[in-house]
Amino acid sequence: MIGINTNRLFIIPLDQKNLELFIDDFEQMETNFHLNISGKNPSERQKRVWRIRLNGVKSNPMNYMWYTVWIIILKEINYMIGTIMLKGYPNENGEVIIGYAINEEYRCNGYMTEALNSITKWILLNPDINSVIADTLKTNIPSQKVLKKVGFSFYREDDECFWWKLQT
Repeated sequence: MIGINTNRLFIIPLDQKNLELFIDDFEQMETNFHLNISGKNPSERQKRVWRIRLNGVKSNPMNYMWYTVWIIILKEINYMIGTIMLKGYPNENGEVIIGYAINEEYRCNGYMTEALNSITKWILLNPDINSVIADTLKTNIPSQKVLKKVGFSFYREDDECFWWKLQT
C-alpha cells in the first residue's frame, strides 16, 4: 500500500474503491483501514468535492494518488484526523495544487504541519514538479501560519484567497 509514514501520522491516498466508500459509506472506509470508527460522515459539500476527485481517480487509475484524497491517520489513536487533496498531476509549469483540512479538535498540535511537510517532500521527489501550490481564505490565519512553517511563500491573491507556493 502506498502511504507516507511520519513519527505521529500515517498518510494514505484513497484508491477508487476507498474514495467511493469515503463518499457513500464512510464507516466502511474506516473499517477497510482498520481505523477506530468515528461515527462521523462527510458533509454534502465535502462529498461534492470528493466526487470531483473521484472523476480524476477513475480517469487516471495508474496515477490515482495525484487526483485523490489522502487521509491523515493519527497513529496514537488509530483515527482519521484530516485530509490532503492533490488536484492532479503537475501542469505544464510543473505545478501541483493541494488542499487540506484537519478536524477542529486536532488543530494547533502541529499535525497538519507534519502532514504537509511529509507530503510535499513526496510530491517534490517527482522530477516533473517545480512547485506546490495552495490557497487559503484571507481570513484563515492558522492555515497561513502552517504554510509558512512548511516553507510556502505568498505569491498572489484574488478576491477571496491568498495563494502560496513552495518551490523546489
